[in-house]
Amino acid sequence: MNARVIAFLICAGVSCAAYWPAHAATLTTLHTFTGAPNDGANPYGGVVVGPGGVLYGTTQYGGTGPCTGWADGCGTVFSLTPPATPEGTWTESIYSFPFPKAGYQPYAGVAMNSGGGLYGTTAYGGDCVGSTTLPGGTVFLLKPPSSSGGNWIEQSLLSFCGGSAEGFPLGASPEASPVIGSGVLYGTTSGFTRPGFRVVSGTVYSLTPPTTPGGSWAETTLDNFSAEGGCSPQGGLVVGNGGVLYGTTEKCQSFADGMVFSLTPPATPSGSWTETVLYNFGGGADGANPYAGVIIGPRGVLYGTTYYGGDSYCGLGCGTVFSLTPPSEPGGAWTEAVLYRFPGSEHKFFNPRGSLVVSSDGVLYGTSTAGGSGDQGTIFSLAPPASPGDAWTATILYSFTGGSDGGCPYAGLAASGGVLYGTTHYGDCGGSGAATVFSLAP
Repeated sequence: MNARVIAFLICAGVSCAAYWPAHAATLTTLHTFTGAPNDGANPYGGVVVGPGGVLYGTTQYGGTGPCTGWADGCGTVFSLTPPATPEGTWTESIYSFPFPKAGYQPYAGVAMNSGGGLYGTTAYGGDCVGSTTLPGGTVFLLKPPSSSGGNWIEQSLLSFCGGSAEGFPLGASPEASPVIGSGVLYGTTSGFTRPGFRVVSGTVYSLTPPTTPGGSWAETTLDNFSAEGGCSPQGGLVVGNGGVLYGTTEKCQSFADGMVFSLTPPATPSGSWTETVLYNFGGGADGANPYAGVIIGPRGVLYGTTYYGGDSYCGLGCGTVFSLTPPSEPGGAWTEAVLYRFPGSEHKFFNPRGSLVVSSDGVLYGTSTAGGSGDQGTIFSLAPPASPGDAWTATILYSFTGGSDGGCPYAGLAASGGVLYGTTHYGDCGGSGAATVFSLAP
């Protein structure tokens, strides 16, 4: 265990007491990954909090399975169970992807259903007929054990496959976990280029559960991005009122710096979903290249981050936090506002890669992959202004050191009971050392 006490600053202009008391906060390292063959390594995604405060997540590498051809392991799904006493240690349990056809390298975290099952994706692999190397990726379900101490069972729901003629019509390389909406899974594929196959620009898909036990899940491609219309969605989706899906694309030609889009379900079951571009990033002060998806705040406002754009100190920009306010009249334009431009000067923080969480009083919390007093990334808050038109107030809640606390948090945070939970991708941003799972608590 590692704990570092930091001074917590009261959010300017608003009371943050409902979420964070105005006194010291503590970062605690809950787990340090040791890598293959006995543990996971390099979590790319964050964690979700399940019943009893158990944390669930994935690691990109590591695992106990042989995973032929992958010395670093195919990746894992892990759980961390809190100790019975405050002084105790968290207990880790892992599921290791056994071989490439079962999928490998999960980039995203997992989503939990009401029965405790975990839905997730792998960016590569899959059981594609006639090929052992086609790396299209998978969607999987991990079913919890039927009795205490039993094994979790993996069920493959979909392998993203294609042939030399048609490419990958269903998409390829999902880098985000699916979201659950009325029992249906919705997700994105990022797309990739492979010799002998056409460029795939990414998709939005749905997976509908079978009507009878043991049946196949039904995949539908809801939107197929083109290079001229925005592509490579790397973040996940969020479900809004009326089943509308909101997401981001990271780049592409006429949408070279990314966009925020919505997908509206059809009026009839046989109809098509309608894509609407809510905002097209310009690549300058307004931000560029959102790697993460958006979240929905009060009054339907969308909040998100961009990895580049904003302050030019970082070359391509240090990143931004933005909001998109829905129109007052149906069919009107959404209003984009830059809430914060990350400063890249020494010991500041920049390049956020993960999504945000929002408290009941409107304070946003997130991570940056770089900067901070240790130059290993940060956990930050962004408090709304006391008066309309005033600036939002950013506070670095914690600066990673690259030591026992880890460094370079790629994913966003999960919040439960006034505590924030997350992962670091490395032990330090140079790519060495052991990654971690952490909590930040009052």
